[in-house]
Amino acid sequence: MVPRSPFKTVEGQTEFLAAYDAVMELWSVPYEEVTVASRFGTTHVVVSGPEGAPPLVLLHGFMNTLLMWLPNVEDLSKGYRVYAIDTMGHPSKSVPDEPIRNAADFADWLASTLDELSLDRVSLAGISHGGWVALNYAVASPERVEKLILLSPAASFQPISKRFLLRTMLTFLPPKHRRFISMMRWMGLEETPGDKLTGPLLDLIWLGGMHFRMPPETRRVMGNVFSDDELRSLPMPVLLLVGEDEVIYDPTKALSRAEQVIPEFEGDLIPGGRHAMSFNQKEAVDARMLEFLQEQRGPSRP
Repeated sequence: MVPRSPFKTVEGQTEFLAAYDAVMELWSVPYEEVTVASRFGTTHVVVSGPEGAPPLVLLHGFMNTLLMWLPNVEDLSKGYRVYAIDTMGHPSKSVPDEPIRNAADFADWLASTLDELSLDRVSLAGISHGGWVALNYAVASPERVEKLILLSPAASFQPISKRFLLRTMLTFLPPKHRRFISMMRWMGLEETPGDKLTGPLLDLIWLGGMHFRMPPETRRVMGNVFSDDELRSLPMPVLLLVGEDEVIYDPTKALSRAEQVIPEFEGDLIPGGRHAMSFNQKEAVDARMLEFLQEQRGPSRP
């Protein structure tokens, strides 16, 4: 039996994959592409960095692709074996078979993906929805996470604001490209003079939203606020970075709550950062991530 394509049309699939490959040419370091199988489908992974270096797994944001890590991969892959993963069920080169229906499925999918990559214990970093997926996995399988990095994680510590949810609804019901660009700019993902990355990436995100058939079960797994008990159970060092101009929730409240309940916690408010701070504040974000990864194990407070 031929698997059903996750794209709405053959033409849409062709257009999206061509755009994906074009943006992949901007990946600034040598890489290899790997595809691994699980009951949820086939997962696409891009591997960079020196063999034998400590493993660092990267998870991207909602309705995005691993190419969201384009600004950061050069810095991160100098001292780490970086595994950037296309999240199952989102527009990408990962092909869903059985839909992800809940948080437990996301944890099972990531565990099986790391198993197939022969990765037992890793440092894990996630942006936005990827931050929620990473935190969800750390709660479910804490023994497999060496260090955890959360960049503007969706929900997790504070509910997503009604303003953000309303603006998302107005942008995509029905989809309007002008409103999409305006929303991305509001979140901090804006093309600037001399910037060769953001424009092509924005085009790719738009094409994914137009042509990819996201499983409705997966679409409903938007992320939840974790309980105090879940956050207290984390045994690994955790770094939370939030932009001072975050738009999806109150950044100071998120940092304050995380500091109160996570045993080994570090956190920073990134000056001038919005939700997409890994783009517009990449130097500060990369430097802080690397500083945290290189620290010796031990409790630390901001």
